[in-house]
Amino acid sequence: MQQKQVKDISVRELTDLADVNRGTFYLHYKDVFDLLEQSEDDILEELHETVSKYDEAALKENPILIFEGIYNLCRDNADFVNILIGENGDIKFLRKLEHLVRERCLNEWSFIMKNQDPDQFDIYYAFIAGGCISVLQYWFRSGMQETPHELAMITGKILHSGLSMSSN
Repeated sequence: MQQKQVKDISVRELTDLADVNRGTFYLHYKDVFDLLEQSEDDILEELHETVSKYDEAALKENPILIFEGIYNLCRDNADFVNILIGENGDIKFLRKLEHLVRERCLNEWSFIMKNQDPDQFDIYYAFIAGGCISVLQYWFRSGMQETPHELAMITGKILHSGLSMSSN
């Protein structure tokens, strides 16, 4: 997926590259799309576990915890996450990712938006999610020079300043 879209990758090409027998591949996956979907689901499950670690009290005290957790997960899975959000990435993965975090924000972290117009939640969320994905893309392109903590601090500063300005 670094060189081509998933629809253009054959099972033979993939198994040759991974030095795996095609029969072994088919024991675990129906096709290349199934492999991709299962791999994406694994990352999304890890993300769900990561964001579930933090309750409202912890995030009120230190809201950058959630970003640091997400950035650590992305660092630990950098090759795959970079592909998923990159040029030949999977838009369905991005939508699933956005939905997972959006539901958490809407249901459990509404205090983050306490000074904002609730009718504009979707606008704020789209901006935050798009911005965080862009930050990740930048981070991967630039060689991940910042630590996940540094990146989370930067993200927190941007969000705090931006959301504070919009509530005035």
